[in-house]
Amino acid sequence: MPATEMVVMIAVVSALALSFIHLVRLARAALMHKTVRRMVDRDPSSAEAMLERLGSVPENSGDDRLATILVAMGIAIVAGSIVINDPLWMHYAIAGALFPLIVGTALWLRLFIIERARRRASQQ
Repeated sequence: MPATEMVVMIAVVSALALSFIHLVRLARAALMHKTVRRMVDRDPSSAEAMLERLGSVPENSGDDRLATILVAMGIAIVAGSIVINDPLWMHYAIAGALFPLIVGTALWLRLFIIERARRRASQQ
């Protein structure tokens, strides 16, 4: 299989997977909207408390997992380029690994700063 066909197949499968994920999220939002409308129609006084709970931001937004995955992916790319041991390929692979490493590290730093601010706020 030529490299261009493989790249195209990976892109197509990725696009299909992402499309499916977004369709599932859209369906979830539609169901949530329908549930909220029913609650408002039945009992508006209790709907206010439910809307308040739905509007609150969850404690863990998933950034910690994403940061870990990005850093691990960057390290894996660098390790793979070292194993291949081709100087030209190593430069490209390490340059490509910089993106997930930098973004993952920035997410970890952001989480660290947020947690530090929470601790300071709870102490005061």
